[in-house]
Order: sequence, then C-alpha cells, then structure tokens
Amino acid sequence: MNATPDQASPAELEHRPPRTIPVTINNQTVQLPEREMTGLEIKQAAAAQGLPIDPGFQLSVKHGHRYDVVGDTDPVRIHRNLEFLAVPPDDNS
Repeated sequence: MNATPDQASPAELEHRPPRTIPVTINNQTVQLPEREMTGLEIKQAAAAQGLPIDPGFQLSVKHGHRYDVVGDTDPVRIHRNLEFLAVPPDDNS
C-alpha cells in the first residue's frame, strides 16, 4: 500500500531535500537550509553559494531601520525577508 503525501513514511521523509528559506545578504538572495543558524553558519552558507565573503567578515541583521551585529556563535531564527549585511573587518592599524 502506497502512502499519501500526508502519510509519508520516516524513510521517505529522510530522502526529501531540506526546505530552504530565501534571505538577502549584501543585496543578493541566499537560500538557507534551516530555521535557526549561527552567524558563522550563515556566512559559510553564503560563501558556499558564491557570495564574496569569508568567515572573518562582520555579519549584521536588519531590524527596522538599523542593523544589529550577529556574532559567530549567536543564533538567528531564519525567516523570509530577513536582510543581512556582511562587511570585511576594518584594518585600523
């Protein structure tokens, strides 16, 4: 007996591709695979999708009219229309 889509077996669920959520990083769309990720994981996912950023960049998330810094270990709940800014570290030596 075949399962309907509402009755998928655990084995079938394991083989489904993960659901992605589109967000914007530096005005480019990036697909993130999870609902909560750390700042470092977000930067790594963006770099893997071709954005010219690296783990040393500072990541900020837009809240209203301001950007709040996201540390590498800070958890971020991922949702649609989230906007991030990733900038290289300042060299003020």
